[in-house]
Amino acid sequence: MDDSNDDLGEVAYIGKLKTQTFKQLQLERLIKSGTVIPASKLAETKELELQRSRDFEASIEDEERHRRTAVTAPEDKLMNLQLTRERFED
Repeated sequence: MDDSNDDLGEVAYIGKLKTQTFKQLQLERLIKSGTVIPASKLAETKELELQRSRDFEASIEDEERHRRTAVTAPEDKLMNLQLTRERFED
């Protein structure tokens, strides 16, 4: 036993060890690799997707309303429209 005490004489404190179970280590690796998403990010992503779908449905309603109420120009005005270009001068 005296021999082992001599070896421990040169031991110095370096820092605190990170202690975690194998399951925690495995979960951390899966999160880093992107295989598993934490519940908080999953809820955030779900809320964003719901907002996108609500926005899309609102845009569909707006488009349908626009198509019902929009008035197109008469055909004779579109065909006889005189388009000219003017020279651009500084």
